[in-house]
Amino acid sequence: MHWLDVLLPQIEEFLRGKDVVHSSAGLSVSGLQHVGRLRGEVVLTNSVSRELRAAGKDVTQYLVLYTQDPWKGTEGQLSQFPGDEGRDYVSWRLKDVPDPSGCHSSWVEHYWEDFGGSMEEFAPGVELERTGDVYGKEEMREIVLELVRKSEDVRPLINKYRGERKYPEGWIPFDAFCTECNTIGTAETTRMTEDGDVHYRCREGHDGVSRLEEGKLNWRLEWPALWRLLEVDIEAFGKDHATPGGSRDSCKEIAREVMDMLPPYGIPYEWVGMQSQGKDLGDMSSSGFLGFTPKEWLEVGEPEVLRYVFLFNSTSKRIVLDLSKVDSYHDRYDEAERMFFEDEDDDGARAYGLSRLEEAPSSVPFRIPYRHASLLAQTGPTEEPVDWAIKRLRDTGVLATELSDDERKQVAKRLMLSKNWTKTHAPEDLRIDVLKDIRSIEDKLERTDREALGKFRESLSDIHWTEEELKNAMTRLTKSGELPVKTRRFFVSLYLVFLGKERGPRAAPFLSVLDRDFVLGRLEEVSSL
Repeated sequence: MHWLDVLLPQIEEFLRGKDVVHSSAGLSVSGLQHVGRLRGEVVLTNSVSRELRAAGKDVTQYLVLYTQDPWKGTEGQLSQFPGDEGRDYVSWRLKDVPDPSGCHSSWVEHYWEDFGGSMEEFAPGVELERTGDVYGKEEMREIVLELVRKSEDVRPLINKYRGERKYPEGWIPFDAFCTECNTIGTAETTRMTEDGDVHYRCREGHDGVSRLEEGKLNWRLEWPALWRLLEVDIEAFGKDHATPGGSRDSCKEIAREVMDMLPPYGIPYEWVGMQSQGKDLGDMSSSGFLGFTPKEWLEVGEPEVLRYVFLFNSTSKRIVLDLSKVDSYHDRYDEAERMFFEDEDDDGARAYGLSRLEEAPSSVPFRIPYRHASLLAQTGPTEEPVDWAIKRLRDTGVLATELSDDERKQVAKRLMLSKNWTKTHAPEDLRIDVLKDIRSIEDKLERTDREALGKFRESLSDIHWTEEELKNAMTRLTKSGELPVKTRRFFVSLYLVFLGKERGPRAAPFLSVLDRDFVLGRLEEVSSL
């Protein structure tokens, strides 16, 4: 059984027949908004919301952006600014920090664009709530004032989790905004009036007054306050918050003991890591600027494919993504699509159904394999490349049916995505530029190499020009014992005469996308040298 189908009955039992449901998750715009943040905060929450809607519930999905938090000035954050300029903004509210590139109104707007501008592609209809705006709402103001009035009830609960660093009697759980330093969290709140005036004493020695909406609650109170404000029933959160006795447990206790409120159903999930050239670089990090954005994914991959990766793997399993393997992610998605029409109990088939943003097709659609699309995209003309590619697919036996409009659009999309991929992230072997003049590699070929290529030319004279037939011709030739060179050397010389280098993509699919007469002519030319 798919992991989500195990989880859903538990959620429905928690909801106890409630028909209006609010799901939520949150993230801090502390830097690079990487695709790892899509996993739980967006895709997981969206998938649960969609399944509950299918069961007849009215579900709203929220995403909270923590923009009122202090900018910590981590090494990664500081490195975005020239010289030591970034140090001037340490402890500023995130929403106040300037854009280091100067192209947006603020740090938040700059780093949110490549995530927020693409989010609809992965989860339509998500409603955003920014904490920089939330504190201006009357409902939030009332919650803040209530918690401040209950400071002495809150304090012992929070102190349970603070080890030796206990808050003293009289502590007010609110981080004031210092109007002199333009910072948050650097001043002690000494008093708050019912009108929302926050009196503070800054660590720099300033005594001042700022407004409630300019500051923020202590984070252990802010979380349950947002639960109440948004009436949250279900939420996803990273595994760091799920530690027994950790941050979420403390917030749940405050919700129950101080706010007389049932905490939402929680769904913890594992992190998403990043790999490059076979090396695991660690977990993606916003403030550490490790990862890639949803926008970057959409330049090379389909949104449903990334959704599939997230939804196939259990929330308890760490996922490692590598942009050099985008072709293999699409292959797995295509296989899951085929299984969707053969075995509905298959976990991959279920994940495929969940990953679809639109209704699944009524039958298995034609999909051009991603890597095959990359070969066509690199060897095809710039004028009308889609028509040319479809003709090549027909001529080589890959396509035997008429394409629907949707299937044609899918071919066009994969041609475009795979072409981008080969330019940016594909392994070097998959990047091809057909050699125009064999004289440049003539001195790299021995007499036996030319003889071997001549025999290969002879073996191709009567075959149908398909990947399978080309593969069979190579297999027969290399196993016949007739080649004057070893198999490895045969393929080295084959790549040399077509690409000018000793390695390349798998030979049969590569040759199949080339024009038959061109291939036979090139082999004839080189064997005659």
